[in-house]
Order: sequence, then C-alpha cells, then structure tokens
Amino acid sequence: MDKNEIEELIGDFLVETSEIVDSLDHDLVELEHRQNDLDLLNKIFRGAHTMKGSSSFLGFDKLTLLTHNAEEVLNKLRKGDMVVTQLVMDVLLEFVDSTKELIEDIQTGEDKVDIDNVVQRLKDINLGGDTSSISARPKEVAPTAPAETAPKPVAAKPAAAPVTNTQKQGAIPQQEQTIRVDVSRLDALLNLVGELVLSRNRLSQLSNDLDSKFENEYLIEQLLETTSQIGMNTTELQLAVMKTRMIPIGKVFSKFPRMVRDLSRDSGKDIELVITGEETELDKSVVEEIGDPLIHLIRNSCDHGCETPEARLAKGKPEKGIVELKAYHEGNHIVIEIKDDGAGMDPEKLKSKAIEKGIMTQDEALNLTDEQAYAIIFRPGFSTTEKVTNISGRGVGMDVVRTNVEKLNGIITIKSEIDQGSTFYLKLPLTLAIIQALLVEVSEEVFAIPLASVVETVRVSIDEVHSFEGREVLKLRDRVLSLVRIDRTFGLEEVDSNEVYVVIVGLAEKQLGFIVNNLIGQEEIVIKSLGEYITGNSGIAGATITGDGRVRLIIDVAGTMELAQLMPRRSTKSKGKSKDIEKSHNDSTHSKKDNRATVLICDDSPTDRKITRKVIGSLGLFTILEVSSAKDAIATLSDSSNGCDILLTDIMMPDMDGFKLCSAIREKGIDIPIIGMSSRVEPADRKKMMASGMNGFVQKPLNKTELLGRINEFIFDKDSE
Repeated sequence: MDKNEIEELIGDFLVETSEIVDSLDHDLVELEHRQNDLDLLNKIFRGAHTMKGSSSFLGFDKLTLLTHNAEEVLNKLRKGDMVVTQLVMDVLLEFVDSTKELIEDIQTGEDKVDIDNVVQRLKDINLGGDTSSISARPKEVAPTAPAETAPKPVAAKPAAAPVTNTQKQGAIPQQEQTIRVDVSRLDALLNLVGELVLSRNRLSQLSNDLDSKFENEYLIEQLLETTSQIGMNTTELQLAVMKTRMIPIGKVFSKFPRMVRDLSRDSGKDIELVITGEETELDKSVVEEIGDPLIHLIRNSCDHGCETPEARLAKGKPEKGIVELKAYHEGNHIVIEIKDDGAGMDPEKLKSKAIEKGIMTQDEALNLTDEQAYAIIFRPGFSTTEKVTNISGRGVGMDVVRTNVEKLNGIITIKSEIDQGSTFYLKLPLTLAIIQALLVEVSEEVFAIPLASVVETVRVSIDEVHSFEGREVLKLRDRVLSLVRIDRTFGLEEVDSNEVYVVIVGLAEKQLGFIVNNLIGQEEIVIKSLGEYITGNSGIAGATITGDGRVRLIIDVAGTMELAQLMPRRSTKSKGKSKDIEKSHNDSTHSKKDNRATVLICDDSPTDRKITRKVIGSLGLFTILEVSSAKDAIATLSDSSNGCDILLTDIMMPDMDGFKLCSAIREKGIDIPIIGMSSRVEPADRKKMMASGMNGFVQKPLNKTELLGRINEFIFDKDSE
C-alpha cells in the first residue's frame, strides 16, 4: 500500500474507533444495571474485538495489547465464567479511558500513554477475578501473557492482503461519510436554500395568478408544470441541506452515564441517570456548544440535588436518587430538561447566601420572587457549598451554564420544590429553519403558526366560548380547552364576529387554543431573525416573506402562551350592572338600590348562608337572594323576573352537588357567572369546575377581600367590555 492509502485507513480507523469507544463508555455503565443482558454483553465484546483486529492490522501494538486483555475479560463475562462486579466494571472503564488516551497519541503521533498498570489489572481479573493480588502475581503472569497475545496478531497477518482490498474498495464512500466541512459554509448554503424557497413560493404565486387570468393557455400550462418541478426539486434540496447540519443529541448524552456513575462513587451516593429523547436532532453547532452547560447542570443535580442514601431514607424516599435527562421538540425550540428528585432549593436560603457573599443587598433580596431567587445560582462566584471539593464549591459552574446558553440565544428556567427536587429547562431556539406553517388572519393582519405545533383547527360560535376564573375556555368534546385571543395578546384592534376559528396548538404536555378570525392556508416558510434592533419581542419567533411578497410575523407558541398568562383576567360574556365594588365601597352615591347587583346564594347549610350574606351584605351594594338546594337555585334562575347577576354556590351539597348544578344551569342556556365555595378542593375538582362551566372558586371559611374581589371580577369586568 502507498502512503495515501495508509493515511486513509488510519483516518477511517480513528473515526470508527472513536465511535466504538463512545459506545463502550455508555454501554459498560448500562451493563452494571443490566448484568444478565447477553445482547448488551455481545455488543460490548464485538466493539473490543473490532478495535483489536483493526489496531493489530495497522501495527498499533499498545492498543492491540490493551484491547486483547479487555476482550478476554469480556469473553468470560458473556460465557458466564465471570460475573459483573463493581471491581470488574472499574477496571473495564479504566480500559476505556486508556483507549481514549491512546487514540489521542495516535492522532498526534506521540507515545506518552503508559498502559502497563491497566493491562496488569485486566490480566489479574482474567486469571483470578480479584486485583488484590496484583503485586504477588506479576512475575508468574508476565511470561504467560505475551505467549497468549503474540500468536493472535501473527495469525492475522496472512489476512492483511484481503483486508487491504476491502479497505481500498470502501475508502471512498467512508471518506464521503465523514467529510469535514466548515460550519460557516453550511450556514451560507442553508441561507441560499432559504432564499430559493422564498423565490419558489413567489414563482408559484405568480404562476397561479397567470393561470387564473389566462386559463387554458398552452404556455401557462407549461409554466405551471415547470414551476411544479422546480418546487419538488427545491423541497428535496432543502431537506438534504438541512440534514447536513442535524445530528442526534445522543452524541452528547452518551458521555453522562459514566460521569454520573463516577460522581456517585466519589460522593458516596446512589444515583441513577435516566435518559430519554436522545434521538432528538439538533443543529451541529448547538450540539457542540451545549455539552459543557449540561455537564455542569448534571454535576449540580448530583452534588447539590440528590441526597445521601441515609438522608433520603430519613425523608421517606428510596435510597437511590434519580436524575432525568430529557430532550424534546417544543414548537420552534428544542427543550432539554435536567430533573432530580433531591432536596430542592430553598429561596430564602439562596437569598441569605447571596447577601452573605455580597452579591446583593438585603433590600434587593426582599423584593425577589421565588423564580428570581432560583436564578441567583447563575451569579458569578455564588455557591451554597461550604467546602470546596473536586465536584463543586468554586461558584463558577452555573455561571458558565448561563454564559454558554446565552451565546446560543437560549433560555433557562428553573422549577424547584423543597425535598421534592428541581428541574432545569434549557430552551434553545432555531435561528434559521425552513418549516411548514399555517397562515391565519387576525384583525386584518396575517400571522404564521408553525404547523408542527398545530394539533387541529375548529370553527366555533362565539356563544360556545365561556369564561372560567377570568380566562376564556372552550368545551371541546370531552375536555375543556384554555383559549388565547391573538388580537388582545399583541394589542391589535378587536374585530367583532359571531363565529371564530380556534387553532389548537400543543406545548409539551399542554394544549391550548388560539382564537383567530380566518384560516388562510398552509405554506412553507423560512424563519428569518428580526435583527438586533427589534429583537426580544415576546411571542414572536421571527418573520418570513410569503408567496405574495409580503413580510409576515411568525408566532412563537411558547412565548405567546407566557405572554397571555400575564394579561389581566377578564370575562367577555354575561350581562349585568357595571360596578366597581372597591370604588363603590368608598363612594356612597353608588349604593342606590336601583344600581345594585343581584346575588343568589345556594347552600344547604343555614349557618353558611348566613355567613355568606353577612360577608357580602355589609357593603349594602347587593340585592341578596337565598336558596337551600340546587333545585331551588335552578327554579330561581329560570324565573327571569329575579334578574340574578351572579350565583354563589356551595359545592358539597346533598342530592345535587355544585358541579351538577352548574352543568344543569349551562344546559338551560343560563350564562351568568358562577362562583363555587368549599372548604376542601382536590386537584381533580379543578377539572370538574372547568368542565361544568363554573367561572371561579373561593375557599371556605370565606375571606371578605377574596370573595368581593371575585364578584368584582365577574360583574365589573364584564360590563367594561
């Protein structure tokens, strides 16, 4: 073989061996938990065997010797002559580490790695299953090992010629599979394809317009056929180009099981890492940049999050701590979750530590919310560890996380509960992508919603939209769906209509509906950044140019939902008297009888009815009616002469509870606000409230301010519209 052929073989060998070593690092840790998994053992054995054969052929003697001894141990494991123990796994993982160092030596052309100790440990385990006798056996083992290892490389020599031919035949396709291209070139290529897609859309629009104007013209038909072919070729080209930059995030995740195992051993904890979504694909540059932040976050979860087995047992938890690493798509973003079931974070402790370290003043700390307090851990120099260890304590790790994620224009959010654990969310946006989108019209403006987030679309009457706790909801089949009005969210002029479209979008495990005026259709779009001068607009992922040549904004589903949550609660339906209770309380001119709102109280307990009457009757602002059963409440509300503006009902009542009462009222078409009252409500009851059409809830014993605030919300707000 000439020099070029040898270099090609070595290049292919290094790529293949690196992949095998990465796989071994993950699979060996997995084997410790699945000791009887023969398929996994065979996979590990094949990897070591492949490395031994290739390194022997290319003359890498150190690597051949190392992998041969590891192969012997693995062979005994898969045959059942040896069992998987912690000691065996430690030595096999040392073999993987030494292999990585040898690969670096081969790449740099150096010979610095000493493998004698690891080889001796592998030999000793192979002979006796215990490394405690290493110092007593080297002289006995030394003559035997070379005799065992020498014949195998020699026996492989005759096969050199056919292997060479195989390598020659396979060299060109392998080289193409692993070609290295500068990322900036791929960026430029993808950007050009994006412009091509926009031009394709424009050409298609013009062709359709010409076809409408000059129907059945021969040249127009030819133009349409050519446009269609260009469209198909452009689609295939864009998919091929985008795939060149996408790689599974599992390439990053695969290194963490080993890291968690080592951290567990060092800290005396029992921690299991659970990985899901490793097949999720990310842009190559993002995958390369996200590795360091994830290392710090997982180390943080292991060191600060998960407790020792003794501490966990004292809290009634299992001895083994769980750290979950998850990746999934969320609209136009990739979300990576790092979750632990450990001690959680105490906001007050974080504030005190920040004050102690001079990171913030006491006044600044007092005004922080819990979410803002959690973010303190990202401040430079902040650490809650009293003693600096090789794992943490220097106050630099989480600062690195924030810096690196900000470089990617990503977002970090934290949720934590004391003694329940913490979850870190890394939200990484796609700065440039070609996607399918649903074009919708809102207040005579056109927006694009990523089709990947759209579950379904429905057309509904405005009368089917109800209010619950000041938020609009829609009962769709067997569930209640929260709604967001795009016009209100983005401050557009509202357009009155008897019928609207609801675009149901999915956000992780949640779903909600966007209320829009019209659906325009589906189109392939290119996401373009808005630029640094107008960036940072919540709810907007970017912009695109549609087929008609106009610039349209692209809705960020996650951001729009967050924006809608910050909007004031309001009720859009229900007629009644306009009244601001607090203002009326301070202004006696609003207490005239003809201006009063009528409140119906339904409660089977005479004492509770009396208490409720006193709470709301003290202001003299209401006409109050009382009934003792759900049937009486239905009869009272059915009598239009009573003119009730709001119903306060107990939930736990005999014969017909508050939920059934509410459903019966809604079935009769009565649409006044209904507030439920109870001393105890389970999480499942919240779903029942929404499903039954109940608008709000207050806890018993009644709090005057809370109850009046609820009544004010449903009587004053509805009239202000």
